Amino acid sequence: MRFLMLALLAAAAFAQRAPQPPPVVSPEILADARVTFRLRAPKATEVSLRGEWMAPNTTVPLSKATDGLWSVTVGPIEPELYTYSFLVDGTSTVDPANPLLKEGNRGPSSMVDILGPPVNYFAWRDVPHGTVHVHHYNSQSIHANRRVHVYTPPGYESSKDAYPVLYLLHGSGDTDAEWSTVGRAGMISDNLFMDGRLRPMIIVMPDGHAVKSGDREARARNTELFEADLMGDIIPLVEKTYRVNPGHDSRAIAGLSMGGAQSLNISLRHLDKFAYIGVFSSGIFGSTEAFQKEHAAVLAKGAEWNKQIRLFWVGIGKDDFLLEANKNMLDTLKQAGIQTDFRETPGGHTWKNWRVYLRDFLPRLFRERP
Repeated sequence: MRFLMLALLAAAAFAQRAPQPPPVVSPEILADARVTFRLRAPKATEVSLRGEWMAPNTTVPLSKATDGLWSVTVGPIEPELYTYSFLVDGTSTVDPANPLLKEGNRGPSSMVDILGPPVNYFAWRDVPHGTVHVHHYNSQSIHANRRVHVYTPPGYESSKDAYPVLYLLHGSGDTDAEWSTVGRAGMISDNLFMDGRLRPMIIVMPDGHAVKSGDREARARNTELFEADLMGDIIPLVEKTYRVNPGHDSRAIAGLSMGGAQSLNISLRHLDKFAYIGVFSSGIFGSTEAFQKEHAAVLAKGAEWNKQIRLFWVGIGKDDFLLEANKNMLDTLKQAGIQTDFRETPGGHTWKNWRVYLRDFLPRLFRERP
């Protein structure tokens, strides 16, 4: 009788257990570069997709099946690495079936990687790869717990060599992780190195948001505080922890958007620290007059600047909303006699451009003047 009761209870429990739906595959990249996106949301009444490859402020609706699985197939999509998200009854959400994420300072988004020849420069190849290290440190300069990502090149662990360093800064809304995950700085460096186009270097990717507060007055001091952290804590941390060549000729600084403005202003205040400068999709933030006043001493000595700086590389897209700020910067530097290497490209304020800029900037670093 006891065994019969146990068998009946087990049968009842099995009967009450709902069948598990199959795992959701999303995104599914098809052979013709179309992509199917799926989301299981049986209680949702409306689901749509928005992606970086689409026109601004546009979405594509998903269709709902009887089992509560929403789906849509779009494309073909041009090869590139894109961010996307779902809107579920008006609320933005990442794709829960996709582990490929952009962290973001304002919240995460999903990513889809469409492979093809145009993006081979940052695609994974079966070659020796560098390593991305994550450091958590206490900044004595700004009294905060901070994080920084550091890329070391292939062969670093088995070598005794010392390396030059690029300090690579992200834009507003991103974190110190984005140059690795979205910008693919490590992959780009690995591929350039294996193609014989790159002198191996360490790439330091710090957190450019020194102020986490939403207060406008506090945020206005962000560059000032980040500069204190970079010069007072990050550079000493890197030069203590890694085998680096210290000194002006072995340091570069570059960044995109907010990070480009930080690179510009910090390098102007520390001509003795950086020999290579890159400004991507950025320029003078604020009034030109205030910028000229702040950096008057340096702008009055353009010839001296040109002797100390081995490369000042500037890139921006023709459709970038910061094109005017970029023009103001270039005009101001030109009036001071400061030489720049300027490149204007198609497109706007996007990672598609910033990855290309990094690819073209890196091989120019730590070389002798032509």
